Amino acid sequence: MMGDLKFYRDATMRASREALEATVLAWPGVARKEMMGCLVYFRGKRFFAFLVTGGLVITKLPDADRAALAKRRGAMPFAMSGRTSSKWVQLPVAKPADLKPLLPYVRKSYEASGP
Repeated sequence: MMGDLKFYRDATMRASREALEATVLAWPGVARKEMMGCLVYFRGKRFFAFLVTGGLVITKLPDADRAALAKRRGAMPFAMSGRTSSKWVQLPVAKPADLKPLLPYVRKSYEASGP
């Protein structure tokens, strides 16, 4: 049973988390950790995505992919504690179906985090 973190509420995100994990936890070397008040997905020592309440943040994308995602409705640079990361894209996720079009980008971020 997942608890609530500062920026992640499992009661709100459980179905989306389970849908994401059904995919990413099957990839080699992936582990989930609670970090920075979020639910973070690592490949080895590098993280490639994390969940926040109401969204998915993808951290390692080429500029062209980041630009394409930035055009999606509701997309924004990730901000935490008054700092914004122009390289990390936060996308709205309210239900598991919202993840499906984002999974190819999550996979690219995973691959960019490789050994």
